[in-house]
Amino acid sequence: MTEGPPPEQTAEKFRTEQREEPLIPDSQLPLIPDSQLPLPDASFQETYPGPQPSQPMPPFQPEEFVNVYNGDVSYEFSSRGGVLTKVQFHKYLDDDGNPLNLILHEEGDLYPLALKSGNAAIDRILQTGHYTPSVNTIHLNESNTTAELTLHLQHPSGLQVDKKFTFTHNQFLIGVDVLIDASSFASKNLEYAVLWGPRLGGASNSQTDYITFSGPTTFVNNERIESHPDDIGDGITHRGDLLWTSFQNKYFAAALIPEQGVKSALVQKVVKGKDAVYVGLNLESVQSTAAASFLIFAGTKELGLLEDAGYKLVRLIDYGWLGNKFAFFVKPMLKTLNYIYGKTGNYGWAIIFITILIKIILFPLTQKSFKSMKGMQKVQPYVKIIQERNKGDRSKMNEELMDLYKTHRVNPLGGCLPMLLQIPVFIALYHALFFSIELRGAPFMLWITDLSLQDPYYVTPVLMGATMFLQQKLTPTVADPMQQKIFLMMPIIFTFLFITFPSGLVIYWTTNNILTIAQQYYIYHIAKD
Repeated sequence: MTEGPPPEQTAEKFRTEQREEPLIPDSQLPLIPDSQLPLPDASFQETYPGPQPSQPMPPFQPEEFVNVYNGDVSYEFSSRGGVLTKVQFHKYLDDDGNPLNLILHEEGDLYPLALKSGNAAIDRILQTGHYTPSVNTIHLNESNTTAELTLHLQHPSGLQVDKKFTFTHNQFLIGVDVLIDASSFASKNLEYAVLWGPRLGGASNSQTDYITFSGPTTFVNNERIESHPDDIGDGITHRGDLLWTSFQNKYFAAALIPEQGVKSALVQKVVKGKDAVYVGLNLESVQSTAAASFLIFAGTKELGLLEDAGYKLVRLIDYGWLGNKFAFFVKPMLKTLNYIYGKTGNYGWAIIFITILIKIILFPLTQKSFKSMKGMQKVQPYVKIIQERNKGDRSKMNEELMDLYKTHRVNPLGGCLPMLLQIPVFIALYHALFFSIELRGAPFMLWITDLSLQDPYYVTPVLMGATMFLQQKLTPTVADPMQQKIFLMMPIIFTFLFITFPSGLVIYWTTNNILTIAQQYYIYHIAKD
């Protein structure tokens, strides 16, 4: 005779498998007994009468959890509602030092991948019913590169749902097939949607977050559309050439990518009484039955990763209005930065070395600019004499100035044009560093433990301001006294501006200033005319 485990062990296991709070608290859902569920068609009742008031309720099923381990990321699925409850990145940590979880859940929220039909009774089954898992644990590795998980719902009302997930080793894309069979409610013509939201973990705590948009973002008809809370109203539906709809922040994103059986994307408030916003895919359905396939991307906004994933997911990255104009420079900058990091193992030194490399490449332009400014400084006394002599005759003054410039071989625009040509490069590197997730949690040395956050002791911003001031003092000026005073205020303004900027960005700017000072000193004090 085979004996089962002691009752104490069984009870303990039962307690550990339960979650303290339900997916949707009863206080926020109407209490609808099975007897009030939408009645199936009469033809279906002949073979399956459905729950009747005299029949017992479906047996209670304890909540089960399925864990999927895939390299640096792991997933947790719940049998209650067949939803995704955790997406954890072991490479990145939250503020408490734990693996970062992309799913932030609060009481009353729906978990990602919850289904809705718009019918309160059916939604209660879809979102709180028991989905039997096909496996308990999945470990993906080089010898086990693909795996599947199926969550199956079988309700006494006749409603059946299958959610099948396909995982690939070291891939952030997850294949999803959803089959909803509610033919017993065919007359209701139920329409379904799969949801993700209402928030995303991994948001940075930088004071410069106002520069970037975090929230619902959809790529449809070759256009990236951000849905701001004030614009959502009763909901937004995106139709057309839909590539993905997502939740994203500065460093992370979760996107739903339609393949088959999807008619549109939605952005709306789903739970009554809450302002929480969800994104989702509206599924095609016929007589309350639906079958759809889509992909999930839940991962980091790393340039190489998004390019390899396809589906134009690279458009999840937004470098801002100005940065997007020079995106063709930003991408090579990031790739060069990552290459140097591969050699140095430190992103702080990688920033310094890439700044030196850019300075070397742009040296001829900078040299020409400084020489032109030095030449203008020498002829400045003659310029003032000509201006005084021809106060009332601007035409003659311009003519004499042009002759002066030709005689001394200087160009009044020679100092500006070379600098203008360098601006796209500096803008590109600025945005590459500002939006780069590679810097998140990356230490440099001493007190700088995270290059994506501001310098906690403000040492680098102050040093940046000091180098900027010294750089201005070394630069020849032909400006009037008022303009000179304005220029001298710029280092102070930039110092306070950069106090809240990521320390990696400040290190780049400071390094560039130091190299420029060295070049200026050589031109103005060492080099011969």
